[in-house]
Amino acid sequence: MPEITKERILREAQEITGGSPTPERAEELAGILNILFAALDQASADVPFEAEPASLHTALDQLAGD
Repeated sequence: MPEITKERILREAQEITGGSPTPERAEELAGILNILFAALDQASADVPFEAEPASLHTALDQLAGD
């Protein structure tokens, strides 16, 4: 995953909220998000992701108690 930058945080915040955090806060948020994304990538490295497992509906029905 591409690294999140301070500039991206500022741009996305402006688009989503109409305002921007301070450059310092944007840099802090970018650092936090990059750490989070790296941890998620590491934790999910061995997890096979499929578009929709064949037994997904069965699993959901079982979880729902049907």
